[in-house]
Amino acid sequence: MNSDARRGANSVRNEKDEGDPMSVGSNNSSGREILELERDQLVVELCRPKQPRLRVLVVEDEPDAQTLLRFILEPKYEVITASSGEEMRRQLEAHSERVSLVLMDLKLEGDEDGVTLTRHLRNESRWKGIPIVALTACATGDDLRRAVEAGCDDYVPKPFYRRQLTALVERLIDNAQRSEVSGS
Repeated sequence: MNSDARRGANSVRNEKDEGDPMSVGSNNSSGREILELERDQLVVELCRPKQPRLRVLVVEDEPDAQTLLRFILEPKYEVITASSGEEMRRQLEAHSERVSLVLMDLKLEGDEDGVTLTRHLRNESRWKGIPIVALTACATGDDLRRAVEAGCDDYVPKPFYRRQLTALVERLIDNAQRSEVSGS
């Protein structure tokens, strides 16, 4: 590759000098000006303070399900996980100001299931506005009724479709942010 940075022109030729040469750029300084402009824009982008990513708390006792949910959600959200009620409370205390949504497995092992933990969250004023989505492998009418009565905003049956889950998470977070801004 041959390059003349002062003119902003580049030429390319293969190693065996076969075929036609190709040039990219112009013979005036506009190529250099474009590169400088792009560099300046890049510097501005790199120096701009990053908006913190929205955080999703996954309360799920199955490690494989935690891994799958993290894989699905992490391109857009920061994902923190908990496998029990005690761990959920620790995560919420550590990240209280920035949890945007909770994905709650209804059938957690131990003393507290997802319905109990949802009631706990809804009884605390600082968590009342956070969307909670029930995750359940056995979506019987009674389970769903208990989840909604406890305060879940919606539910996703297991197994779920990635697009269905991400669309629901985005919609609930957007609705919660709009409600927060409007003060309702």
